[in-house]
Amino acid sequence: MLTCPAMPDAAAMPDPIGALPPRQLRIFDAAVRTGAAGAAARALGLSQPAVTHALHRLETRLGRRLLERGPGGTHPTEAGRILHRRAVRLAAQLAAALAATRGDARAGQRAAEALTAPQLRCHLAIAAQGGFAAAARALGLSLPAVQRAARGLEQLAGVALYRRQLREIGVTPAGAELARRLRVALTELDQARAELAVAEGQGGGRVTAGCLPLMPKPLLARACGAALRLHPGLRIALIEDAYDPLLRALRGGEIDVLIGALRPDGPADIAEVPLFDDPYVVVARARHPLTGSARLGLDALAPFGWVAAPSGTPRRAALERLFAGRDPARVVLETNSTTTMLAMLQESDALSVTARSLAAAAPLAVLPLPVPADGRRVGQITRADWLPTAEQAGFVACLRSAVGAVPEPPVMAAP
Repeated sequence: MLTCPAMPDAAAMPDPIGALPPRQLRIFDAAVRTGAAGAAARALGLSQPAVTHALHRLETRLGRRLLERGPGGTHPTEAGRILHRRAVRLAAQLAAALAATRGDARAGQRAAEALTAPQLRCHLAIAAQGGFAAAARALGLSLPAVQRAARGLEQLAGVALYRRQLREIGVTPAGAELARRLRVALTELDQARAELAVAEGQGGGRVTAGCLPLMPKPLLARACGAALRLHPGLRIALIEDAYDPLLRALRGGEIDVLIGALRPDGPADIAEVPLFDDPYVVVARARHPLTGSARLGLDALAPFGWVAAPSGTPRRAALERLFAGRDPARVVLETNSTTTMLAMLQESDALSVTARSLAAAAPLAVLPLPVPADGRRVGQITRADWLPTAEQAGFVACLRSAVGAVPEPPVMAAP
């Protein structure tokens, strides 16, 4: 199934914490590592009945047996192995998030082990809703309950997470960054549930991909078609937007992969894999007056207006480089919409700078005029520590395979 939704609303996303509380996952991890409920209880400083009860509640929540208990000890089932891999990653990411606030790995580990589900839930709601009172309303809790959870988390973090704003108490920059990292950590729970469903034939997995406007749609369609043939039950969501909001969504755990032009100054927590070179070209409608030009240089472009991307974007920078040292291009329409740009070119003699792959997929011709090279390269962008499900990895593999079919656009040759 393929959908094209709007950007996910973090405040409205399902609550994975309620289904898989961190405390129960820590107990489950200890039981797997030690091989016995009694040994897990001793390792955690809990009573054996408390450990047994927590494990039973976790299995009841999931509706699956996670551990096989026998004379030889406790061993994870297939479902248990799937969940345990994700639980270990969740614990490591929670510890890393709190280590970043405390500036010490051991302190972060201790803080993560003391972290509670209400603290996680309340902090994420405060960051998403903009304040304590709004978070309380969204969660259906009293304001004092939200305040207690928030202050408890602030003690664990060791830094100020909240500050008074105009009418509310919202998050500090440190609080916002902690919320982002916590959201990413909690995606492991969503991944676990998806993998468990696939393993038991109850689902086909899902992938949410962000794509930049210049991505050639035939390439995306080929990749999606191949992925759906490989995994017939897969659910694919494609979200088209500008780079900055998509990057925030990727780093916040709201999308799985971003497809588009790579940037040389990306943050350290993302990983980029190049797919193909896609330089900028000057384009016009197929029957543009410049088709009759004996020679084509920048002077020939002077009478024509330009449809340009907004200032500060790579496409706009490419247009400015084209006219460097001369009078700037006469921009008649500024838009970040590829659809609007294409429509304007078809209805006028305007010109534009766009990606070569887009020109090949649209009814446009490329003018024989080089745009100063900027090394533009299209690729896939993921979080550096992302562990995809088998279905998500299959989608990415299909995307790479589809790249080989990117066509070259026709060049408008002078007579």
